[in-house]
Amino acid sequence: MQLNSTAASVFAYALHNGADFAELFLEDRDDVSIDYTDRVNEVSRMRSFGAGLYLLKGNSGAYVYLNDLSEPALRRAADNALALMGASGKGSGMPAPFSVLRRENPCPVAVSPSEIGQEKKISMLRDAGLYASSLPDVSCCRVTWFDRDQRVTILNSEGTYAEDRRVTTRMRFIPIVARNGETASSFSEYCAAAGMEAFESGKHLEQLKASCDRLRGAIGAPEAPSCRVPVVLEAGACSGTFFHEACGHQLETRSLQQDGIFWDLRGQKIASPKVTLIDDGTLPNLYGSSRFDDEGMPRQRNTLIENGVLKGFLADRIGARRLGLSRTGSGRRQDYAHAPGPRMSNTFLAAGTDDDDEMIRDMDEGLYVTEIGGGTGGREFTLLAACAYWVKNGRIGPRVKGAILVGRGDETMLKIDRVGRRFVFEQGGGSFCGADSGFIPTTTSGPRMRIAEMLVGGKGEKL
Repeated sequence: MQLNSTAASVFAYALHNGADFAELFLEDRDDVSIDYTDRVNEVSRMRSFGAGLYLLKGNSGAYVYLNDLSEPALRRAADNALALMGASGKGSGMPAPFSVLRRENPCPVAVSPSEIGQEKKISMLRDAGLYASSLPDVSCCRVTWFDRDQRVTILNSEGTYAEDRRVTTRMRFIPIVARNGETASSFSEYCAAAGMEAFESGKHLEQLKASCDRLRGAIGAPEAPSCRVPVVLEAGACSGTFFHEACGHQLETRSLQQDGIFWDLRGQKIASPKVTLIDDGTLPNLYGSSRFDDEGMPRQRNTLIENGVLKGFLADRIGARRLGLSRTGSGRRQDYAHAPGPRMSNTFLAAGTDDDDEMIRDMDEGLYVTEIGGGTGGREFTLLAACAYWVKNGRIGPRVKGAILVGRGDETMLKIDRVGRRFVFEQGGGSFCGADSGFIPTTTSGPRMRIAEMLVGGKGEKL
């Protein structure tokens, strides 16, 4: 094959001129988006094609991307990468012969979006818009369709040859709910690592209705108080997103290299014994799954915390080199214009043994959160409680708005005193996580859980 011979020649050139590892990431991608609000606002189709050349020497690396895949252009890219990482002198290595990796696709597609005309997709958007307008107090709803067909090939000087095809579909809803002179709006998405078949069940409309119901409930709700109280996070994305922000990023090798707070704690207790946290890119039909990561390694299941004890990290190739770790199939990137980095995929809290209802009945006063509206991670994290209720004397009371959860992961995870038995996957199918290697699809899931005490930021008074 021409690709094989070109890649082998470029790898030999890079290794001869000072690199000790070379990788080529090729991408051929089709993206379609259709924006609709009572009528079609815009239809967009984009084709992206290119490659990224990644060279390493010891613990140094450089990444160059280009659209010209001829051998002379790739050699010039290798020269640029070698210069960027200061590689000089002659190397002695030779690339290994390519060996094709084969693995079953965890996200098979029944009906590819590329096989369906735009008229069908517009009809689905129109139906969603009409459905939204039939709901109480919805004044309008913007609906946007996205589908992606990404074909990637990853080759490297160690002999890896991996091909993957990732098809995803999404529908985004931005309803506006108006009542008594007040309005509320937010966006939600129904995401699937699948084709058109993902929309046959009508679950996307169920999500749209739930989103409108939550917005309607926010109108007239009192502001949440600023306080320290027990907090219950509902099963699904709530509990999963907590761990994504509270510790997930801190367990990626990039954060560990930047004085991460968990580096020296392997084998030690960093969370309640009720906490087992897993990241698994192999799970069938989940938004964060694929055959291989974006460095050509088969995806795998990684236990990060087991019964409160730190067991491992998420490592890409260069992070594994620098920290002396094993790779975990976690090298991911948005596209060929981004170098790979260590990233989460499907991150979830394992089910526990506690009664879901008891953890609320047992609260004198506190907050019950049913939807997280986003957050930030790091040594300290914040989570916006997009939908929350005040609990008093063991009963779920009025809806409150404006609550922000604040804490440090290494402190807050030790305060988890309940983990429920009922496991729930993320509602809506998935979301995106943004970092240095771009926006990538992820899921966050888990059972209902309770934190014995947490700082809640708000503008109101206790109810």
